[in-house]
Amino acid sequence: MTDGTNVQTLPEIEFRGSAGERDLARRVFALLRATARFYPTHAPIRVPLETLAAHFAETEAGGSLTEWVERLRTALAANDHVFALEATQDGQIIVATTRAGRPPLPPEALIDTAHQLPRRFLEPPPEALTPTKTRPPEGKAAPVAEPAIAAPAEEEGLEKVVAPAATAATVIEDITELSDDELAAAIRVTLSNRPDVVGFADLWAIARIVPSLSRGDVRRIREYIVERGEPLTDREIVEVLFDVRPGMPDYALRQLALNARLISEEGFEFVGVPGAHAWTVREVNPVAPPKRKVADLGQDFRYLLESSEAIQPGTESVVDHVLTFYEHYYGVLPYDSTIAPVLPPRVFPDQTRALLRFEAPQTHETFYVELRYPTTNRGGFLFGFEQFFAANLVAGALITLERAEEPGRFIIDYLPISRQERRLLALDEKQRKYVFRPTVYFCAVQDSMLLTEQRFPRFAGQEPLDERTRRSYERVLEITFERVGENVGSREAPRYMATLDDLVAGVNVERPLSVERIRYLLTSGQYPQFEADPDVADLYYYTPRR
Repeated sequence: MTDGTNVQTLPEIEFRGSAGERDLARRVFALLRATARFYPTHAPIRVPLETLAAHFAETEAGGSLTEWVERLRTALAANDHVFALEATQDGQIIVATTRAGRPPLPPEALIDTAHQLPRRFLEPPPEALTPTKTRPPEGKAAPVAEPAIAAPAEEEGLEKVVAPAATAATVIEDITELSDDELAAAIRVTLSNRPDVVGFADLWAIARIVPSLSRGDVRRIREYIVERGEPLTDREIVEVLFDVRPGMPDYALRQLALNARLISEEGFEFVGVPGAHAWTVREVNPVAPPKRKVADLGQDFRYLLESSEAIQPGTESVVDHVLTFYEHYYGVLPYDSTIAPVLPPRVFPDQTRALLRFEAPQTHETFYVELRYPTTNRGGFLFGFEQFFAANLVAGALITLERAEEPGRFIIDYLPISRQERRLLALDEKQRKYVFRPTVYFCAVQDSMLLTEQRFPRFAGQEPLDERTRRSYERVLEITFERVGENVGSREAPRYMATLDDLVAGVNVERPLSVERIRYLLTSGQYPQFEADPDVADLYYYTPRR
């Protein structure tokens, strides 16, 4: 068990007893509820009393196992409206409760008689409702929350729902226990399963009032996108091609009709963000392909999947980042806990990419960047910065990403400084070897990520690692020790010493890897060839295995 007593949102329960007993009962309930967060509301949650006592004895200062058993028994007995103490045949005491904060009902009370055969045959089936006019919706997409299309209040049948996406229907026993977001998600699931309702993102309408798009309309949209040579928003398409302006009674319906049709139309791809639903076609992609295959980039950033659940896109307006050699060379940025909060969330759960516009005020540039969202086996990242990075920045540069007021637009900035010239690491693509070249730059840098010849001379003449070696975190770290570390052993029995800063800079030449992940590899104990200095923080050693 892990102590999750301070992070769960608890029902409004009035615990009884002394102050200490109330606090202990509250923590026990939070702990049990955390271990059963996917249980139905009234399903029994049962844990042996001794298991709870052992948990508190290990995590709390003071008190033996026997003392904690007595404390728990007293506190839980004082809160018999929440907990039940059940005795088994072998004399073991079981603590039981439910996510609703009440003792579990007896087994006979949980029997579902509504669907048993005698009742089903005796009672007639409910009368089915037949809609007056129905047609299958042309497209559905379950979305995430966004401030997008606002439907005029006077339009019949329109309903706007703002909430996180819900991809599957669940049985809801008591809607009063749902949050606003959960309730909105449940409404969305219900609407998406209605054949007489058309929906896209957070705009829904009765199918019979949604205008239809002809094959000619779809062809005109395709030709217009190709003519412009860039993704176009639904607003621009509706206003230019269909001459429907904001404020007209059917403006929101036209947007809904357009999106619902194109999502099911072969050859069109949705590349928009909340608040700016954009479309492109196969022939139009304003982002040049990166030096490294997109699939391989996703594999390189796969390590980010372990922390992707904690990422909350769209929660920050400005973030700072230090460029690594890998990011600078390939023109990419990671979709990690630092950068993702400034980026837009998906519009619907299976959206794989979005095209964003970046502006660089210092160089008066505007360019498209492609955001690849994380998948089940590939990490997320952005690419399309290659030319901008090469012309203006170096590895180690400090950059700022800022979300503009217009959805889908961002500002990339850096701190200009006076002229600097250093011999910095580069990759000679013809000879496939690392070299140090005189480099002039005018951007502020973080010294720990600047790869100079004076700092890392052994990189000169080294070849990039092959794909098989790059996939092994352990092997990349070993080779980096040899490239950047100091041999404090002997020639026959080498032992390399390196600081964490040097290792982070060196590892990120070959592949992306965060400071946290590198520190974990060094200290987890899984790799005995690595060890930390007992007296100096962030100083590590590598002893090659024989």
